[in-house]
Amino acid sequence: MARILDLRWSRECAADPSPFAADPFYRNVPLLEDPLGYEPPEDSYAPMLDHHPARFAHAFREIAAAPPGPVVIHCRGGRDRTGALAALLLAVAGVAAEDIAADFALTPGTVPEAMLNTLAHTDTVYGGVPAYLTTHCGIPGTEVAAIRERLIDPLLPC
Repeated sequence: MARILDLRWSRECAADPSPFAADPFYRNVPLLEDPLGYEPPEDSYAPMLDHHPARFAHAFREIAAAPPGPVVIHCRGGRDRTGALAALLLAVAGVAAEDIAADFALTPGTVPEAMLNTLAHTDTVYGGVPAYLTTHCGIPGTEVAAIRERLIDPLLPC
């Protein structure tokens, strides 16, 4: 295992500690502020992206810095926080928005429109996911490119 990113809040980790918390490849990277400073809509994760650029940057930097090998991301339910981060990663890898949304919709309790709306928001407001990461989150383009290579190069160890 190269890296485990636990996207849960610290209080969630305290209530239900990860069995990997003591391992050097484990990182707790809360993706959202606690408490949230906004009411999340049901049809988009756009506010999550707009309100937490530093937290998304932290997660992307952990992935970029991870040694070769698998990277696992998770939160409590594996839907909202994990889904949003996974969608951004898939977009960086060049996966079409429709395919990302269809994959997201395989998770119980989700609908593809929520992710389509989120990705459309990144296109409209930021010029796409890579631009969101570089301009709004402050991640250098070289790190975004390194993550893309990690995700798509079959010769690189995952």
